[in-house]
Amino acid sequence: MSEVKSAKRVLEILRFFAQERSPASLARVSAALSFPKSSCLALLETLMAEGYAYQVDGRYYLTARWLHEAEAVTAHDPLAQRLRPVLEKLQQTLGETVILAKLAGTKVVYLDVVEADHVLRFSAHVGQVKPAHASASGRALLSVLPDAEIGALTRAMDFERFTAATLTSPAALLELIGEGRRRGWHVNLGEFEADTLSVAVPARVGGVPVAFVVGAPMSRAAKHVDRIGRELARATANLRES
Repeated sequence: MSEVKSAKRVLEILRFFAQERSPASLARVSAALSFPKSSCLALLETLMAEGYAYQVDGRYYLTARWLHEAEAVTAHDPLAQRLRPVLEKLQQTLGETVILAKLAGTKVVYLDVVEADHVLRFSAHVGQVKPAHASASGRALLSVLPDAEIGALTRAMDFERFTAATLTSPAALLELIGEGRRRGWHVNLGEFEADTLSVAVPARVGGVPVAFVVGAPMSRAAKHVDRIGRELARATANLRES
């Protein structure tokens, strides 16, 4: 999937200030993000001209315009509005982190997250991206696609290894997709992070393929994978093809 460098750099500036949490000089931003000073200055000046940034004592910071526009977008997200109650009920029933995910090329993006209350929990956030080959959500979302489309996406994957359990071949991925289809839910046991697991079930909501995912520490949930899968399948059955 092609990337536009300037768009990516704007997002990196946004993430930088979210972590920095204070005004920063051009030199600080440029050094932290490894941007040429000239490019960094042009981006920051553009953000200022559009009302997304301002200067204080010669340093840059972002305005609340980001928040206001993000709130407007979030308030009218049709999938999140409709499915948030389902996520919350699943979280209460299972006691673990529950996620709504969607395919984005060869990766998966999290659209909504309801985290568990446990101190030791599967941590996730909205907008987080995971590789499709190393996630239960990825296999669940691939499973509802036509075989030809699955094959094309599989050939485009780099199959990066994250743990000893990570899949490293198209054949292994296709085999697990088939197993998940037959079982009714898809399972990831330590493939992205060795100490976590995830269970996912696909559904179509308004014609849009999504995945409902439960993530949990391996130490607490490994014995309950099938129960989690059955509960996910039951809770999402009435959403499929709706």
